[in-house]
Amino acid sequence: MRVPVSTELLERYRTSAPRYTSYPTAVDWQKETFDPARYPDHLRASAEASDAPLSLYVHLPFCAEMCLFCGCNVVITRKEERVARYLDHLRLEFERVLATGIGRRPVHQLHWGGGTPTHLSPEQLREVFGMIRSGFELTADAEVAIEVDPRVTTAEHLEALGELGFNRVSMGVQDFEPKVQEAVKRVQPLELTQELVEGARASGMGSVNLDLMYGLPHQSRKQYAATIEQTLALRPERVALFHYAHVPWMKKHQTALDMDAAPSSEEKLELFADAVEAFQDAGYVYLGLDHFALPGDELADALAAGTLHRNFMGYTTRAGSEMLSFGVSAIGEVDGCFVQNLHQEPEYVQALADGGLGTFRGHRMSDEDRLRRDVILGLMCNGRLDKAALGQQHGIDFDAHFAAERQQLRPLAEDGLVEDGADALRLTPLGQMFMRNVAVVFDTYYAARQSAGRSGEGTFSKTL
Repeated sequence: MRVPVSTELLERYRTSAPRYTSYPTAVDWQKETFDPARYPDHLRASAEASDAPLSLYVHLPFCAEMCLFCGCNVVITRKEERVARYLDHLRLEFERVLATGIGRRPVHQLHWGGGTPTHLSPEQLREVFGMIRSGFELTADAEVAIEVDPRVTTAEHLEALGELGFNRVSMGVQDFEPKVQEAVKRVQPLELTQELVEGARASGMGSVNLDLMYGLPHQSRKQYAATIEQTLALRPERVALFHYAHVPWMKKHQTALDMDAAPSSEEKLELFADAVEAFQDAGYVYLGLDHFALPGDELADALAAGTLHRNFMGYTTRAGSEMLSFGVSAIGEVDGCFVQNLHQEPEYVQALADGGLGTFRGHRMSDEDRLRRDVILGLMCNGRLDKAALGQQHGIDFDAHFAAERQQLRPLAEDGLVEDGADALRLTPLGQMFMRNVAVVFDTYYAARQSAGRSGEGTFSKTL
């Protein structure tokens, strides 16, 4: 069912806001709350405090060439020795983290991102997996996922991934239209993607995710409808429909994009609304924000049960997991702290060579941070907050504690985005499309930034 959105409503709520893969967001971390040198102490404390399963993320940043839309932390290289050097230092990071005893806890979620992990050779993929298995044990039902690029992923890669036990694969598509692909410097014929989807399934990967993007040059409603139809024909278990974030002041390569040929704000909303309608009509469950899943998928089941969660890997069913992250720029969460490695590959490599862990910043969460994170993630993951349950969990009276925020929500309620009831706070179907606008009301760091005259412009992507 199509949710009507007026131009007036679009203009009112089309702003810049976080995507909330964490709260507080990385730009708001308070450096005085976290000492990077004490990261091993946090790992030891976590190892001693719990037997609960962990999530692991490994960042493999390499690509052969730059896609002009890319907003990720990537390293463009064709030099094999550079990749080999990185893996040598990644091994050191694993060894030093495992020396704290954290490997005694099992792993129930493993994700490799990039860059393009399959830029590595099949043998190098086995090498990285060996680093993990040298000190961590995967649970029998572990989610083992990887991001791949159909243009460089071979049958030999798929054979290695199947052998290692990967059961989820995510691949970028963005758009199947050749003119759009040429404009963003990512030429990837439909047949290539189809071949990889079929190969991944034949290799034992039972869940396929396709990433699409709207807001790129030369996209139109008619043309993008064809991309959606072609995507539906592949029947991926999950789809991510990302809004292109044009941030040339942060990503210089984006200046090469012809944004005069990109759709307007109104046209982008139409592209998004058309896609939501098409996926729902095809039987997909709209998880919220920009994600869809087939009925029976773990994410769809978690949404129905009210247990969907969100972390640095996106939507997940592994709620409450601490997360260890490895590699350049990787972000983890352990012992009540967020932790991030150095952004630049040479600096990361040097830090490991000098005997460190590559960690350069983080943030220890306060009780108020945890409360507001539960509010924001509750809205963004499940579209509903049980006021009494949340109040009992955090020792507050929800309506009293958030009296100012409830006042701010009134205009959003009048516009049909949210319902503030006596027992619960709920997003409406319209509110699902603007959930970041609702969530940001509870972000005290965002409010402080606005009070100081610093808006989200230039820091966060547009909500639509």
